[in-house]
Amino acid sequence: MRRVGCWCVSLLLLGAAATVQAELYRYIDNRGVTVLDSRVPPEFVSNGYEVLDSQGRVLRVIPAAPTREEREAARRALAEQERQRAADATLLRLYSNTRDLDRAHARHVAQIENLIVSARSSIVVLAQQRERLELRAATQQRAGRELDESLLNEIAESNAETSRLERLITQKEAEIVEVNERFAEQRERLTALLGE
Repeated sequence: MRRVGCWCVSLLLLGAAATVQAELYRYIDNRGVTVLDSRVPPEFVSNGYEVLDSQGRVLRVIPAAPTREEREAARRALAEQERQRAADATLLRLYSNTRDLDRAHARHVAQIENLIVSARSSIVVLAQQRERLELRAATQQRAGRELDESLLNEIAESNAETSRLERLITQKEAEIVEVNERFAEQRERLTALLGE
């Protein structure tokens, strides 16, 4: 009885060994030729290959190793997913609903608009100041006196400050557009996260 058991185990082991040895590998070599062999040379393993049984049926497909570009793309995608998770967590921490976000948006835009109004008021004041300075300069010229250098410097400074404020207004108007776009994106994302 014991011998029969040993023979059965031996036959099973031989059958398993025969199955393992019956596997063939199909791969493409460096000339582009499909090769069927009992092993895959190390230099072709990274290109991927197929494991076949003795009847030629595909048992497993071992895919090619990813290229450097594919690995880099996967790394970028993973980093983008992590960035999105962090952004979502911040969004949910800042706003409990879209009404909160809308109020924050309105406050932000109002602050920028106040800066624009202030800059425009300053431009009006500077224009009045420049007008007075130019009137003084004209009076000096009509009187035949040489123009006072400090007066010319004040006019130049007034012009420079007006230009700076005009640039600031242009920047702040562009900032309002950016803020509106950013809050619109945040609102859309928050709506999706909250399922509203």
